[in-house]
Amino acid sequence: MDKQSFFSILDKYQNGTASAAEKALVEEYYRRMEKAGKTELTADEEAVIRRTMYNQIAASFQDPEAKVIPIKRNYSKMAAAAVVLTMIGAGSYFFLFKKPATEPAHAETAKTKPRDLPPGHDAAVLTLSDGRTIILDSTRGTISQQGGATVINLNGQVSYANTAKDKPAAVVYNTISTARGNQYQLILADGSKVWLNSASSLRFPTAFTAEIREVELDGEGYFEVAKNANKPFHVKTKTQDIEVLGTHFNVNAYDDETAVKTTLLEGSVKVNQLATDNKQLAINAERSVVLKPGEQAELSRVASPLTTHHSPFTIDHSPDIDQVMAWKNGWFEFDKTDIKTIMRQISRWYDVDIRYEVKPDSQTYGGRISRNINLSNILKMLEMYGVHCKLEGKTLTVIR
Repeated sequence: MDKQSFFSILDKYQNGTASAAEKALVEEYYRRMEKAGKTELTADEEAVIRRTMYNQIAASFQDPEAKVIPIKRNYSKMAAAAVVLTMIGAGSYFFLFKKPATEPAHAETAKTKPRDLPPGHDAAVLTLSDGRTIILDSTRGTISQQGGATVINLNGQVSYANTAKDKPAAVVYNTISTARGNQYQLILADGSKVWLNSASSLRFPTAFTAEIREVELDGEGYFEVAKNANKPFHVKTKTQDIEVLGTHFNVNAYDDETAVKTTLLEGSVKVNQLATDNKQLAINAERSVVLKPGEQAELSRVASPLTTHHSPFTIDHSPDIDQVMAWKNGWFEFDKTDIKTIMRQISRWYDVDIRYEVKPDSQTYGGRISRNINLSNILKMLEMYGVHCKLEGKTLTVIR
């Protein structure tokens, strides 16, 4: 790839001839610029950005282990946009906001060439009301009749369609579960759409016949709820009950995270705290919060909010929506994220157990990388920034 070819990427984007990877590169650049509060560049600034981006790409093509070159500090306004760019395979790139660590003389002895693992994929297990289980990545077409609904699995998505003329005599529940390394999509009987992240499960009725529509989530899910003012939709986790009429929102309720986070993208939701026995607490201002679009409610797992008169929720009025939604859109995205949080996400998506030979420090990282690449690419990226790992079987150990 020569300089002239690279410099033509922006021109190709403008005239509609850019490839998917080139479009992604340009769009990410402008997204970062908007986040930095600056969308217009002088000719000199644009030249510096182009030169820096080219140097990063050229270095990665010539030497996979080459160190990337940070942008000079006198262009601080542009640093949030161009940052440091390393190409890893076709269409994959990573931005990091931390200067690469200097390699010690004994670095080669500390590194271990990792065996590789592929990224996760669309797969899940559907458990029917009678206890039968169905592997959803191998079944196609109509797979069951459950409680007045026809269950159809096609193209990485399972859907429920009401087919019974009469109301079912009893509510029938199914459960869809994703293991580590899997994700899946679901369309409920009312038309609501659910995306399940890895190591998650959703319990739901095959038909919504009660006065409310209620599902139970363990792990992480993104919901696009079909509007029905006469039947409120409830998502229950172990610690909270989220009530909506029709909206788009994400719930992160993994047991190994320090807090349950509910992030609203569209509409309105009311988040109610639940007691430890999963029963509704007395409704009052301290135990409930109503979110507006672009807000996030955080319920700590560490504190014991049931014993206090203060609200258990922390409200973020401007969360990083791109970071929240990255998993659904096919990315890992970090912003001031510690290594333990990064490793938890790697563990779920690549189905590995995480060990630490050294105590994790407080260093934080920022970046974005595709979830559709092999684990070795991510480990190479982390090595450039001083985090070294070794992979043995299904165990990933942080060694330095």
